[in-house]
Amino acid sequence: MSAVGGTPESDRIGRRAAAREINGRQVNEAIERGEKDAGAASFVCECGYLGCTESVDLSIAAYEDVRSNFDRFLIIPGHEIDEVDEIVERHPGYHVVVKRQGEPREMARAADERTP
Repeated sequence: MSAVGGTPESDRIGRRAAAREINGRQVNEAIERGEKDAGAASFVCECGYLGCTESVDLSIAAYEDVRSNFDRFLIIPGHEIDEVDEIVERHPGYHVVVKRQGEPREMARAADERTP
């Protein structure tokens, strides 16, 4: 497992992955707002892979558990990027990852609409 900040290439990979993950989160935030009364929704994978179209059905409460902090993201198993993500929870059909230290983590903090 390599850490972001080692080389210009790993820094670039980290920034691009974080930007894609943040975009996925913004999509899921909109889904959650639209489905709040339904109690469940189909959420997109918030991984850093370009073109990922995977999704997972979760209750709104389960998604809220994922979103308990700015650095936590919902991904499909196998979609973690070692340079950026650390798996902190494993569930049937999805994992929760946190952003490793460095620029991807700071990007997640800056883009999180829930962080003051």
